[in-house]
Amino acid sequence: MTGALLGVPSGTVVSGLSRLPVSRLQILMSMLTYAKIKAVAVSEDARGRGIGAALLKRCVQLYGQLDYTLLFGEFDTGRDLGPYYTRQGFNVLRPEQAIDVGTLLTGIPFHLGAGPGLTFFYRWRAPGR
Repeated sequence: MTGALLGVPSGTVVSGLSRLPVSRLQILMSMLTYAKIKAVAVSEDARGRGIGAALLKRCVQLYGQLDYTLLFGEFDTGRDLGPYYTRQGFNVLRPEQAIDVGTLLTGIPFHLGAGPGLTFFYRWRAPGR
């Protein structure tokens, strides 16, 4: 294996929305609208050749074609990947920051951010694309 990327509907968003007074349809819509990048991996001998960037670019293209509006993920803060994800077109949050992912779908705020020791990154799809 040279490189791989795993993107999935967000269990955290589904779980969080299920605790709010929202419909099941709104929860289902979160699964069809928001995706989490669970992992990006490139073998050590292949790093630095743009493979991770190509995987992320294709992920953005694919989820864009499927009308997803948000891609997000987390990385170990100690790895200092913020500049890398920023170059790939993602926003990187500081610790303790979060974004509102609930209001768009449900009208009720629901904030999403990284857990302890992790850094959150995200990318909203531009309107009209």
